[in-house]
Amino acid sequence: RRRTAKKTREDPLVRSRARMPELPEVESQRRDLEASCVGMQLQGINPLEQGGGGREGLFDDKVIGEEMTAAGIEASLQGKWVIAARRRGKQMWLEFGVTRDAATPSLCLLMHLGMTGGINVRGGEGPKYKTAKPRTNDTEVWPPRFTKLELTFAGDEGSGCTIAFCDSRRFGRIYLREGDAASAPPISKLAADPIIDPPSVATFASMLAASSMPVKAALLDQNRIVCGVGNWVADEVLYQAEILPAAPCNSLSLEQASALHTQILSVCQLACAANGAREEFPENWLFHHRWANQTKGSISSPLGTIHFDTVGGRTTAFLPHRQKAGTQKGAAPRKAAVKKEKGHAQEKAGKGQEKAGKGQEKAGKG
Repeated sequence: RRRTAKKTREDPLVRSRARMPELPEVESQRRDLEASCVGMQLQGINPLEQGGGGREGLFDDKVIGEEMTAAGIEASLQGKWVIAARRRGKQMWLEFGVTRDAATPSLCLLMHLGMTGGINVRGGEGPKYKTAKPRTNDTEVWPPRFTKLELTFAGDEGSGCTIAFCDSRRFGRIYLREGDAASAPPISKLAADPIIDPPSVATFASMLAASSMPVKAALLDQNRIVCGVGNWVADEVLYQAEILPAAPCNSLSLEQASALHTQILSVCQLACAANGAREEFPENWLFHHRWANQTKGSISSPLGTIHFDTVGGRTTAFLPHRQKAGTQKGAAPRKAAVKKEKGHAQEKAGKGQEKAGKGQEKAGKG
């Protein structure tokens, strides 16, 4: 067992194969859908679980949410045409029209991949961020294991495709929205997208200045500053911008805020240009060294010593020798830090009183 664990640590690509989908991974899946089924008509729907397992043949009302039924989703989508594949942040959806050349969608199918979800296109390579195990990501075996929804499309001259939404841990979600999905929750509540409509440096800096929460926690909040940033992207952009993940947002100088803004856009653009393929990511990225399967402590790496801690409720990798605290003068301290400082002061006062009491007791005995 020890030899296996050591081998895994030395091979970051093995550790990163099953990473949770963030903006670059979801964009890669959107492109798969755009290339395979846009312009085609939906002719076959199977909303029952397939691929083997204890839920075989059942309708998963946890993944396919909002009280939808198998009959309801079939009736809503059958015969409609896919006119676009969209994404915002980690949310992705297909737009359906009543005709092939419809200018606006009459219905949208939202697909959030959660922690382990993915879209498999029959005959395709499968999601690049998922481990290639039999019946989970092997498109030669169909349907894949944990298939929650299978859709079959038909195009011109006998062309067509079949896709499957698969999710082993059932944190993914499938919803229907009438009309334009972008105008209704959850899409309408999302913050700016680093690829589609990035905020200006001034807007980004002002939003940071208005909050005292840890900067990583702010980046992970999909409705606050930007959307699509998850755990590995947050760690990467903070490493590249040389900022500690726990630094309060309002402690960052304008120069630090500008650097972070630049790195959010750069990391997302480069990862999307690589189509989410980890082997195409720049060699100087923390990404290649952060997958140590630990939540505390530290490891050695070519970049230096990588430390692990919990920030914003998530395991966080950072390099203290490179990443620094905020340099904005006069920034209000976080409440947690103030509480901690008060606790230290009270503890010190208590020890002082205890010492004084012992002195009085000694004097009384004398």
